[in-house]
Order: sequence, then structure tokens, then C-alpha cells
Amino acid sequence: MNNDSMFQPVLSRSKIYKGKYLDLEKMDVLLPDERSSVREIVSVRDAAAVLPVDNEGYAYLVRQHRPAIGRTIIEIPAGLIDEGETAEQSAARECEEETGYKPGNLTELLTYAHAEGYSTGMITLYLGTDLESTGSTNFDDSEFLELTKIPFRELVTKVKAREFIDSKTIISTLISEKLLDF
Repeated sequence: MNNDSMFQPVLSRSKIYKGKYLDLEKMDVLLPDERSSVREIVSVRDAAAVLPVDNEGYAYLVRQHRPAIGRTIIEIPAGLIDEGETAEQSAARECEEETGYKPGNLTELLTYAHAEGYSTGMITLYLGTDLESTGSTNFDDSEFLELTKIPFRELVTKVKAREFIDSKTIISTLISEKLLDF
């Protein structure tokens, strides 16, 4: 029995769509006032992301187009956690694949729900330091990325000036500001 007065038990659920990246499910839930309501839930695999910062104080981000919002944005490297992989392993892999730099040290910053109103997805953020250049990237077949190198202090300034809209980049930058001496 759940003692949370806000809890909404699921009365029924049905799959509406099954895709490569996401599933869509319709849930009928019981509201606290005993009425029922419909929730549409997107189920996705969890993800990991990393803010790579080198010893000279430069952050390595990627620029890419995001069709869902119709914009090209700059963001930290990120990707889905593969089966059998930890969030930390995923963050290191994505960093190397997208930037050509392998973090020698990963500091876990936070795990959060990135769209809790309608999605099951969680993302774990890391700060990557002690970067080692591997000299090559390995993009997925459908990825078109451009590496963007920016002084970490400038990144912090731009985030605080609201020049970034990507939550994982904003959050990891603001948390990392307290951890880095640049």
C-alpha cells in the first residue's frame, strides 16, 4: 500500500506505438479524488552525458541539428546507455566517439528525469577531465556533429546569459563550475 496522498495507481495500460528509440503507452490512472484520467507515457532507454574539460580549461561540446525543436544547438556529448553498459561506461564511450577525447577521470554529477511529465527517461551527467586525444571520432550512421571547443569560463557565462537551451549542458555546466578552478 502506498501512503503518498498524491500517488496515482495505474488501472490499465496499453502499448500505442513501439519504435526503434521509444515506445508510447496509454495509461489509465486513478487520481487522488477517485476520478480516472489518461496519461500518455514515452518509454526510452536511459542516457548518459559528459562535460569534457581539458587541463587548459577548454570544454569540448558538439554542435548538431535537433529536428524535434527545429534548431541547431551546441550541447555536451551524450547518448543512450547500451545493454550491459553502465552510465559511466556510456559517458566515456560517447565522449570519445563524439569528440575524439577520452576522459581519464569521470566525476558523476547528477542523475535526473529529463521529461518527467511524460517520459520514463533518466540521464546521468558526468564531468570528464584528464582528457586524452584519441585522434578520431566514431559517429553513428545518422549523426552529423561538429566539435566546438570553448573556454569553460566562457561556457559558464553563456549558460548564465541563457544562450543555451539544452538541460544537460546547462545543469552539468552549473554544477561543474563549483568543481573546477578555471
